[in-house]
Amino acid sequence: MTRRVPSLARRFLRDGRGVSAVELAVILPAFLALMAGGIQLVAYINATRKIDLVANSISQMISQAVPPQGSTVATVNSLDLHFSYDSALVLFPYLMKDGPRQGLQWWQDISINFASIAFTPKIPACGSNAAPADCYLATVAWTSVGTYGGNARPCLTPQSPAADTAAPTRFTLPRSAYGPGSVIVVDVVFLFKPTFGSAFVSPIRIARSVYLQPRYATLITYDTTNDDGIAAKCLGF
Repeated sequence: MTRRVPSLARRFLRDGRGVSAVELAVILPAFLALMAGGIQLVAYINATRKIDLVANSISQMISQAVPPQGSTVATVNSLDLHFSYDSALVLFPYLMKDGPRQGLQWWQDISINFASIAFTPKIPACGSNAAPADCYLATVAWTSVGTYGGNARPCLTPQSPAADTAAPTRFTLPRSAYGPGSVIVVDVVFLFKPTFGSAFVSPIRIARSVYLQPRYATLITYDTTNDDGIAAKCLGF
C-alpha cells in the first residue's frame, strides 16, 4: 500500500482529461458577461443614432410647412404634429419592444417635444459687432403640451441664450441659433435601460435637440382648429 499511493497520485497529476472542463467552467462566465456587455453596447450606440435620426427627421417635417400664396407665415395643425410624432415608430422601431418590456406604451418610452420660437429685436438697431443673442428676444410661438415627458418649452418664459456646448434644456437656446426670423425646435429624450444587468446599471439618458429654420416661411404658427391638446398656441401668436 505504501508504494501504491504515490503511484496513484502521480497518475492523477498526469491525467489531463478534465482540464478542458475546468477551463470552460472558469472562462465561460467571463465570456458570457463580455458577450452580453458587447450586445448592450451595440444596442446603446444604435439607440443614440436613432434618437439623432428622430430629432432631425421630425424637425425637417415641421420646417417644410409651406405658407399660403402672398404670405410668409406657414401653419401646422394637430394632425401634422401627430404624424411627426408617430413617425418615431418607423425611425426607431426598438420602442415597440422596449416599451412593453418595461410595462409602458411606446409613446411613454420616449419624450418628443416641439416648438416654434420667434426672434424679435430687443433694441431698434444692433451694432455691427453685437452678437445676435444680445440683440434678439426668443419667444415661444407655440409648444407641444400633450406629449409624454413634461419637457415642453414654456410659453410665458423667453428662452435664454446658452453656450453652444451646453446641455439643452427647455428654457434655453444655443447662442448660435439666434438671428432674424424663427426656428423650429425638436427635443427628444430617451432613457436607455440595458436588457442585461439593469439591476446594476442605471438608465442612461440620451437627449438630442435640433434647431432648424423654416424652409419656406419666416415663421410657422399653430392652427388650433380641431386641436386635441397636443400643442398650445402662445399669447401674441
